[in-house]
Amino acid sequence: MNVTYGIMKGLAKIACNLSEEKANYMGELMGRLFLKLIPLKRKQISIQNILRTEITDDIKKAEEIAKSSALRFGPMCVSMFRFPLLDKKNPSKYANIEGKEYLDELIKNKKGCILATGHSGNWEMLGALLAMYGYPLLSVAMKQSNQGFDRFLVEYRSLTGQKIEYKTGVRDMYRRLKEGYFIALLCDQDPGKTGILSDFFNIPTLTATGPAHLSLLCDAPVVSVMIHQEKNKKYKVKIWEPIKAEKNLSKKESIKQITDIINKRLEEWIKKYPEEWFWLHRRWKSTDKLNKKA
Repeated sequence: MNVTYGIMKGLAKIACNLSEEKANYMGELMGRLFLKLIPLKRKQISIQNILRTEITDDIKKAEEIAKSSALRFGPMCVSMFRFPLLDKKNPSKYANIEGKEYLDELIKNKKGCILATGHSGNWEMLGALLAMYGYPLLSVAMKQSNQGFDRFLVEYRSLTGQKIEYKTGVRDMYRRLKEGYFIALLCDQDPGKTGILSDFFNIPTLTATGPAHLSLLCDAPVVSVMIHQEKNKKYKVKIWEPIKAEKNLSKKESIKQITDIINKRLEEWIKKYPEEWFWLHRRWKSTDKLNKKA
C-alpha cells in the first residue's frame, strides 16, 4: 500500500469514528497545522492578492482574510474524510440549493452543461452534493503527482456518485456533454499563455476559455455554481441562470462574452465571502508576465 494513501485512509477512519463536535475540532487542528506549513512567501502572495483586488485597502484586514482562507482547509479535508457517513439519499439535510430549477430544466430536456465553479468554499462538498442530488456530474480533475494522494481523492470523490475523469481532449468532453453529463470545471486558476484577457476585479486578467469553447462547440450552456457554509453548518449552493452567447456575435466575441460573465459572477461571490477563496494561488502570474512584455 502506498504510504500517502495509507495515511489518508487512516485519517479518514479516525474522522469517521469521531462525533461531529470532535470531528470539527480535528478540522480546526488540521487548519492550524496547514497554516503553519505555508511558506512565508506564499502567505505574502495571499495578502498581495487581496490588496490587489481592492476588497480592502487595510493590510491588517487582508492578513485576517488570508489567515481565514488558509485555516478552512482543515475543516474541508475532514468533511471529505467523512464522505462515507453522508446520507446520500437525503442531500437536503446538508444543503439548500438556490437556482435548482435551472439544472432540473436541463435534466428534463436531456441536455448536458458545463458547470463553471472555483476554489471557493468547500468545493469538494459542492461536487458531492450535486451528485447526491442525482445530477449526472462529471468532475474534471488534475492528476496528482503523488499516486497515493491521487488514488485517495478519486476514491472518495467517487463515493458520492461523481464520475471522475482527468483532463482529457475536446472529443471526450464533447461526447460526455452529448451523453447528458454536467461537466464541472474549476475556472479560477491562472491558465498560462492559453487564456484571454477578461476583467476580474477590474483587472484585465488572463482567464481560461475552456468553458466558453466547449459551450460553443457542443451547443451546451455554461452554468455558474458556487457553495458557502452558513453559521448553522448547512451549505448554501448558488446556481446562476445558464449562460448562452448572443447569436449575432462572432466566435471570438462569444468566447469573450461567456468568459466575462463567468469572471463577473465569480468576482461577486468572492466579494461576498472573501475569506473562502483560494488566495494562495498566483492568479495573476501569467498576466503580470504579459504586462512586463508589453
